[in-house]
Amino acid sequence: MKTYHMYHGETLNAETKLRDAERQVGVGKVGPSGGVEPLFGMRIEERHQRRNAARKMEKMREKRKAKYSENKLKSLKARNEYLLTMEATNSSVFKYYIHDLPDIIDCCDLGYHSSLSRALKTYLSAELSLEASRRTGLEVLEGAVEGLDPARD
Repeated sequence: MKTYHMYHGETLNAETKLRDAERQVGVGKVGPSGGVEPLFGMRIEERHQRRNAARKMEKMREKRKAKYSENKLKSLKARNEYLLTMEATNSSVFKYYIHDLPDIIDCCDLGYHSSLSRALKTYLSAELSLEASRRTGLEVLEGAVEGLDPARD
């Protein structure tokens, strides 16, 4: 966007200079009476100077016209590039929020529940194994207590 604004500013500047040059070329052809001055009543030197001045002004106008066209083309290219970039960005944002983000949230939700379920099942299994181990130990101890015979010992 910054590039487009820069080129657009240059285009406006070149257009202003071109309009000034065209106005100067138009002013150079008009005489004091408001019409076009005849070249017949002038000296040769003055005609030559006027022709040179007219050529210079025409050359300056052509140069400014070329600069304006070049800047206009740059501005249009930068604008088109900006629009294409914005379209690609908008489609990426749309894809992210409409397709990708809900999938990520679903995966996180399902992953969270399955992870919590596995952790709780592991905890329950460990507690049941501990309880079974204690019961077995208590049964062994109970068998040893019942097997005590003071007379035989």
